[in-house]
Amino acid sequence: MRGTLMLIWILIICLSQVAVQCQYYSKSLPYHPKPVKVTNLHFFFHETLGSENPTAVVIAQANIPSNHNNSSVPFATLYALDDPLKIGPEHDSEVIGNAQGLAVLAGTNTTDAVMDVDFAFTTGKFKGSSLSIFSRNPI
Repeated sequence: MRGTLMLIWILIICLSQVAVQCQYYSKSLPYHPKPVKVTNLHFFFHETLGSENPTAVVIAQANIPSNHNNSSVPFATLYALDDPLKIGPEHDSEVIGNAQGLAVLAGTNTTDAVMDVDFAFTTGKFKGSSLSIFSRNPI
């Protein structure tokens, strides 16, 4: 019995030392957020459909009767895009890159497209940079 009591006291002393030695310690530093860097891009996306040199072409189209579609463009049409990016709205503006991707006409009663496009800049300040967008486009 005496040996058991002695063992219990030794265990209590050891366990109390473990609790003291395992306290959480952290060196906290104040948080100083970096200022937000904002870049304003201004360019024009030139798309040409149905000409001698189109930049967007139909690559797939659903077989749906036209009387089920109230839109001016066929629902469920998939386009491939390779459009020039220019510095101005004029046709002869300087080309600064290109936009490549896919667009699906996804609106049955509207002309909405879901687009996945990569904007790649080939000249100017942002040469070598790209920006990818996956979004809805109300045409």
